[in-house]
Amino acid sequence: MKNIITILSLILFHQLGYGQISTTEVVNNQEKKTTEPYDSLQNFLSENANKYIGQELYLKGKSESLRKYGYNNFLIKMGETSNKENIYKCCDGYNSSYDSLNKRYFSVLDVIKKTKNYGTKFYLKLKDKKSNDILYFDYDSRFESSFPFITVGFFEKKKGFLKGTSFIFGDGKINNMNDITTGKPINYKLGQEWKYVELTIEQKYYTLSAIIENEYAEKIAFSYNSLYGENSRGVFELENAEKYIEDYDIDTFNEMLNGKVLVGFTEKMVINTWGKPNKINRASYGDQWVYDGQYLYFENGKLKSFN
Repeated sequence: MKNIITILSLILFHQLGYGQISTTEVVNNQEKKTTEPYDSLQNFLSENANKYIGQELYLKGKSESLRKYGYNNFLIKMGETSNKENIYKCCDGYNSSYDSLNKRYFSVLDVIKKTKNYGTKFYLKLKDKKSNDILYFDYDSRFESSFPFITVGFFEKKKGFLKGTSFIFGDGKINNMNDITTGKPINYKLGQEWKYVELTIEQKYYTLSAIIENEYAEKIAFSYNSLYGENSRGVFELENAEKYIEDYDIDTFNEMLNGKVLVGFTEKMVINTWGKPNKINRASYGDQWVYDGQYLYFENGKLKSFN
């Protein structure tokens, strides 16, 4: 009996004396996605791609000569872009068919960062609102030209922003443009007022454009980027133009319309007239603004001299 008890004790000790080895799954670190809301001030968000989550994107059309190339970077699954079986609505070449995707709306469900691209590339997980398909867009945060969408929130905000706005254009900005309805040259005169009518995507170059109208009921489509972007030199909102005239005089404003700068101009006046400089050199005695073949010197925010 004692022998049996001893044997059972040894077996029990053997079972309880050694802990069992367990395994526990550890989830990979997840990048914390921004909770900052999309403010609709920009269409292309560069590396702040997470702000697209929850937004709606409209896929712009293309000019007729480019339609044969379709749309690139639309994938069924994250990964291969050179495999036709992974191309969404294949195929124009190795791209998605133009006619299959043109003017569609997509909801952004998620943004997934590509870990091997140093933070410059992402996948936008999309839902095709027409077919309800789930797909992925290979998004490059470095190049706005590769982003074929208009963010609906951005479009709506700009419509509200432009409502009731009028513009005056400097010499050379619209002189040779034609009326979008008749195709005839517009009746242009320097300093005339152009009223905002609507925001649209014009169907020649498929750029976001404002339809504006003059006193003769002539209308032109003017690129939004040329109104407020890098190409906005020589463009004045009527309210700002009236303030320049009030603060200075009509002759000074006419110089701005004719593309000329004068000693005493503020930095803002120079930018409105010539656009942003190619380079700014800072110094203790003032700043040097560099344009093509031109050097402007500022002190205390006002133009002191230029060559």
